Amino acid sequence: MSHPFTRRAFLGSAAVAALAAGRRPNVLFIPVDDMNDWVAGFGGHPQTITPNIARIEKRGMIFQRAYCNAPMCNPSRASLLTSRRPTTTAVYWNDDTWRDGAPTAVTLPEYFMKNGYRVAAGGKIFHSKQTDFGCFHEYYKDQEEEDDDAPASKKQKKSILGWKALDAPDEQTSDTKVALWAIDFLHRRHEQPFFLAPGFRKPHLPWNVPKKYFAKFQPERTELPAYRADDLDDVPKSATSAGRMANFHRIRDAGKWNEAVAAYLACINYTDANIGRVLDALDASPHRDNTIIVLWGDHGWHLGEKDHWQKFTLWERSCHAPLVIAAPGVTRPGSETRKIVEYIDIYPTLLELCGLPANPDAQGRSFVPLMKDPKREWRAAAVTSYGPDHTTVRTDGWRYSRHPDGEELYDETQDPDEWTNLAGKPEFAGKKRELAALFPREVNRKRMRSWQGLPVAEQERLRRKPLG
Repeated sequence: MSHPFTRRAFLGSAAVAALAAGRRPNVLFIPVDDMNDWVAGFGGHPQTITPNIARIEKRGMIFQRAYCNAPMCNPSRASLLTSRRPTTTAVYWNDDTWRDGAPTAVTLPEYFMKNGYRVAAGGKIFHSKQTDFGCFHEYYKDQEEEDDDAPASKKQKKSILGWKALDAPDEQTSDTKVALWAIDFLHRRHEQPFFLAPGFRKPHLPWNVPKKYFAKFQPERTELPAYRADDLDDVPKSATSAGRMANFHRIRDAGKWNEAVAAYLACINYTDANIGRVLDALDASPHRDNTIIVLWGDHGWHLGEKDHWQKFTLWERSCHAPLVIAAPGVTRPGSETRKIVEYIDIYPTLLELCGLPANPDAQGRSFVPLMKDPKREWRAAAVTSYGPDHTTVRTDGWRYSRHPDGEELYDETQDPDEWTNLAGKPEFAGKKRELAALFPREVNRKRMRSWQGLPVAEQERLRRKPLG
């Protein structure tokens, strides 16, 4: 299928030459589950070891202020892959059937399929069993996807204290199998441009990876995140989670905090190794100079900051996540921007980079102009929703959040750890009004059906093309 190429932006000599020759760039699209900004280039943790992510950063652009639109897997991924806000679709929770919230949406991989690309994915792209197989020409179903589909009695338990150094080679682990599948794809001959999406699950729980990765991080030498015992004294109660706090206290009180942080770092290093395997295969292929690489974590992850464990909050730790894009002929190698981008922007950005017609239903905004001029004026704010009643807006220097029982306001320039809530101080009333104007004007409160308990036939209908 052919379409006229967009000419709205000059894409750089290499990309323009490829488009002029009828060779659209390929896309290597790499989602990582539960990975916060503890990776090279983002400064999240001084002891992280991610040399392969650094390889992508050296050839592309780091987006230092990229924000997810929901701080949990299903709504974050559904929002990114459809370029529609949770406040539009009402897909707020992990068990919401996102296809009910966006029944007419053409997802990002599906859009590439409809425009002449060979689309392949493996591992975790959509959330858990909500994978829409109709969005791919081929899909590698990893072992953890199999576990998600298994009866409850056979599922692996994912304990908060779930970390273990495995006495096993990488090749026997689920994410490495995804990487090997992606390598096989890159070794094949392709008549069409491709959209390849290997989705990696670690550092999602359980933190079980081969022991060689644990050996690099000694708990007694592992630095802990910034923490204050009185941090939540000035925070609305509904902004916190008793369960997430209990999870942290359980780990801390058991004397396992350092060990847990080390395990998380080990899992990031393991995923980095798998990313490196795929990069090596790409670099050894004829596609190296005509492939856009997109690396993103689906949301942040607390490891004790603000007395919480996991995600599910509207603070910086949950909302901020790593995003790196290397687009040959467009991004300047080793560049970065501190301008605000949202995850709904990734969809239209990739369409423009690949010379595909814009999708008028996308709510995001292509940031290709920002990739060419990292300091130009850009988006004023990012909005993240946790359900319909908890919303935060993040600007260049501020975070303002509204909850049913109160507000939060943080000066991110002076208080990056968000330790002092300024919302109750009268001198900041004008700043709150200014930021409140950036909230979504309409909020969809419809409760989506829960995926849990749906009949198999209905699950298959929502998946469009069941495997097997």
